[in-house]
Amino acid sequence: MNSLRTFLITFGVSLLVFGLCAFFITGLVLGSISEMISGERPAETAPAATDAYGEIDTGIKVPIEEIRGESFNILLIGTDYRPSLYTDYHPALAAQYPFLASTASLISVGEDGEIKRYRTVSADAVMLVSVNKEKQSVTVLQIPGEMQISVGGVNVSVGDLYYLKGLDYFIKKMAGITGMEIDYYALTDIERIAAVVDAMDTINFTVPCDMQYTDEISGLTISLSGGTQNLDGNAVAQMLAFDGYTSSDLSRNKTALAFFRALASKMTNAAYMRKAVSIFNSAGKYIDTNFTADDFGKNIDLIFCYNRFTQNIIEYPGSYYYRDGVRYFSPNISAAISAMESYK
Repeated sequence: MNSLRTFLITFGVSLLVFGLCAFFITGLVLGSISEMISGERPAETAPAATDAYGEIDTGIKVPIEEIRGESFNILLIGTDYRPSLYTDYHPALAAQYPFLASTASLISVGEDGEIKRYRTVSADAVMLVSVNKEKQSVTVLQIPGEMQISVGGVNVSVGDLYYLKGLDYFIKKMAGITGMEIDYYALTDIERIAAVVDAMDTINFTVPCDMQYTDEISGLTISLSGGTQNLDGNAVAQMLAFDGYTSSDLSRNKTALAFFRALASKMTNAAYMRKAVSIFNSAGKYIDTNFTADDFGKNIDLIFCYNRFTQNIIEYPGSYYYRDGVRYFSPNISAAISAMESYK
């Protein structure tokens, strides 16, 4: 029983991070564990690539006295850090990542007094997941990386803020623009997600549009056709890095949300559980989080009630616009705080 409990704790913590919205497929978790123990292994089924945004009311209420745990909010962060591809990061960045404190120590001045320009790290996919025990709801608020927010009287994008001010400041600012206290964070990046996909062989997913991009300087090439297909780690890295969306209906955040739900679905499929176990047991290689095994143990009842809770996916209020060919997002922060108030 102790080994099974250890597995479940490790499994649950990993789901919170890798799945992002694992509450949509928690029923698969329970079924997969049962099937793994019984030895029955169903064939893989391709998960849906996208789902309608809005509220999903399961109509099932759980007696609150039966739920162990406390409501919590977790901030999920995906960065574009790719040291295997780019070599122009500051030499000291690797030692600091992902717990950046400030860019002050990542600025170098040459002998001629000129400041050297190094590649930065952007927080491209940011989502706040709020689990409310009393209201029996799980709410996901998407925070666009292109969002412009004021920092010291200067507009800065959410994506750039992580590198400019560091992880602690970033988390506090995300709490400020959502009106929600953030209890936990979980951070990963494109390369580590690609490694997870390769460890799982491939993943069946619907690429939302044709993606073509070439950076002659870095050598980065993105060449993906839209449509449902099996993606390896390299293809996933290309897809998550792509930021050339021309429709307001598509964005990096939406693609990331749909992808992580598909990844969680595959990880919890009984046909892949044995591979998933090795990944979950080495989760530290793929994620950085302050959500511990003890935290999971305290909230295990609450976490496994996800599939019976009302599920809400909220797009941050505001609008996209273009300036000099660059896409930006103008937020309505007061509307976002008001919207999230009802989910506290």
